[in-house]
Amino acid sequence: MKTADFDFRVPERLIPLMPPELRGERREHARMVVLRRAEKRIEHDRFDHLGAHLRPGDVLVVNDTLIVHDQLRGWNRRGAFKLILFGHHADGWYAAVRPASRARPGLVIKFGYGELKAELLKQTIGDLWLVRFEHDPIFDFYELIMEHGERNLPLYKPMQERMDAYDNVYAREPGSLEIPSAGLHFTDELLRRLRREGIKVVALTLHIGLTELQRYRHIAEEEVEDHRVGAEWYRVKESAARAINGARRRGGRVVAVGTSVVRALETVAAETKTGTRVRACEGWTDLYIYPGHRYKVVDAMLTNLHEPRSSHLLLVAAFAGREFTLEAYREVVRAQYRFDLFG
Repeated sequence: MKTADFDFRVPERLIPLMPPELRGERREHARMVVLRRAEKRIEHDRFDHLGAHLRPGDVLVVNDTLIVHDQLRGWNRRGAFKLILFGHHADGWYAAVRPASRARPGLVIKFGYGELKAELLKQTIGDLWLVRFEHDPIFDFYELIMEHGERNLPLYKPMQERMDAYDNVYAREPGSLEIPSAGLHFTDELLRRLRREGIKVVALTLHIGLTELQRYRHIAEEEVEDHRVGAEWYRVKESAARAINGARRRGGRVVAVGTSVVRALETVAAETKTGTRVRACEGWTDLYIYPGHRYKVVDAMLTNLHEPRSSHLLLVAAFAGREFTLEAYREVVRAQYRFDLFG
């Protein structure tokens, strides 16, 4: 399958660089395009009308990961260093080191008064290193990351004043380096309203790293099948698995909020004699979903509009079909919808 078959043009003006609140807008008033794949029908609505497209008994599955700082300034006897985090790995973290010329295996960088340390293990993808952190056990690791770190991307410069504008209202578990942005449109009031209408809301956790960063979302390979996505850590608790399986058993639909939830749910789906069930477990997933994937538990999804030639776009095309997905994308570009994280 050719990657070029998923190419189209998105004008830069349709890719906002700040979340709605910092643009003077309400997050729940975002425009929403609805793809009804069975009827091949495209509808236009607003996000706070979401309940009209759901049914009592449906279960809305969200990702409760919380973004953390991704740039750390440290030191050792050789001078000052900067560590830029790009994602988790089963054996540590992926990180870029500055200055790169002084990076070598075994190098230890200290942060603060030494209560947090990072050892460079080996060079991996491009200029990224596999890094192992050690910290004083009296401190929480993520509290140290937040204390000694800051956001690296220019996108986040206004963040210090309005941190809440960059978080999902249900974010609880620190560990992501990017926002699971489909959830940014929810407010506490909208979630309460959906619950009153009989929609169950449950959370899982998937810490976002490499797959959400633009350089790894974009597919450079000519063939779709040759692309790979980075592994990310997830956890599905027993209570969440029980709620999802119960809703499916009673005829409710599983509605995934964001591509991270889709990947986690499809990873933990297990075939049994009585049908497909969601398993309670935790681990690492490098599941790459593209056309040809057979969805096991996800019945509907909420997701932002994705850029061309991206792994996220292919995940949507695997669900709705390539032609129908691209038809909808051409329509929303004409209608001036906003794309990507803050669209």
